[in-house]
Amino acid sequence: MLDAYILKKSLTPPQFLRNYCSMRLLGAEGSVEMSRQERMKCVRRISIEDDFECEATPIPDIPSGGIRVRVCYAGATYSDVQIKNSSHQKPRLAGVHDTSLFRGFEVSGVVDDLCPSLMNCDFKKGDRVIVYPWNEDLPEIGYDEYIVIKKADSLIHIPNHLDMRVASLLPAGALQAYAAIKKSKPFLMEKIMGEDVTNVLIVGAGGLALWTLLMAKNFIAENASKVRIVVAGHDVEKLAAARDIGCWEVIHWDEEVHEGYITERTLNACEGGVHMIIDFVSSARTIKRCLKVLAKEGVLVVGGNSKFEVTFNLNTLAQRNQSVLGVSKGSKEQLQELVNFCAEGKLTAPKFTVFPVEEANEVFQKLSNCNISGRAILEVCPEEALE
Repeated sequence: MLDAYILKKSLTPPQFLRNYCSMRLLGAEGSVEMSRQERMKCVRRISIEDDFECEATPIPDIPSGGIRVRVCYAGATYSDVQIKNSSHQKPRLAGVHDTSLFRGFEVSGVVDDLCPSLMNCDFKKGDRVIVYPWNEDLPEIGYDEYIVIKKADSLIHIPNHLDMRVASLLPAGALQAYAAIKKSKPFLMEKIMGEDVTNVLIVGAGGLALWTLLMAKNFIAENASKVRIVVAGHDVEKLAAARDIGCWEVIHWDEEVHEGYITERTLNACEGGVHMIIDFVSSARTIKRCLKVLAKEGVLVVGGNSKFEVTFNLNTLAQRNQSVLGVSKGSKEQLQELVNFCAEGKLTAPKFTVFPVEEANEVFQKLSNCNISGRAILEVCPEEALE
């Protein structure tokens, strides 16, 4: 009967949830009341070909030794957009198209309940938290109002003065950017000491690249006069956002123009050579382009967000004494450092826009068309509802 109610009623998501969570079902056994505490809001798609739909499903039980979290905000993540293939319009490119879309899960919320076995746990009901993206069984087909975390050490406290919306962006994209900056910093400092001016090229102008730009500026603050950070990408509006943040120069990598022109334009913008490149796209095309402009003894940092195979000429790398560094998603310790930086005001988030989770279809359509500048955040449960 519940499924029939879901399928037959034509209600907007908020109206549907209010009616569904307060209705009474009459049957042979008598009446059964469905309360809001027993059901939760889920915005899911039945298959990857379908749009997201709002449902009401049972709140998950807490596993042994686990914690249940009520989600307030969730980043519109890379994995959802990449496999989203609605009947309206596909993403403009297969694989990685927009580096504002991240792998992993980005959620912030509050502790709803804990397993009784967690007597000496560092967390309690009502604590504001984010989730470090271990291999948790988080929803892969949508956004749930409640999620269960199997291990308490997957959670990190959100300081009281850190915006929960900003906090939701930290566990995936921001963390990977931070890991890239930390890993490349020793090489960058070596270049700064040996060069009059060090040119750093960031490939991509989406949210991930903007995080990288902000963090790079933070790390090199005392050497700012000796470092030029250049951002290259195909989207003019996102390049404008990077310029607003304060990069030295932006380069429009228009995929419709001759490759030789793009190479020449990049080298002209990076006078003296490109000493370090951070490429989170890491497609065969961008890697080939990066190696063309990378200076001798230069360093290429790759995030591996693309699943495409890339061929390197090892002989050329050796002759030019160039290095290639791979960057992982980052550690939990690094995520804690990142939270502290943001809470202390040492790092600000790039531009973001918050949408109700019920508008997930429209949000992902806009992301596929690159119509959202910066990051998109879905509000799953308003913070006011927790008070």
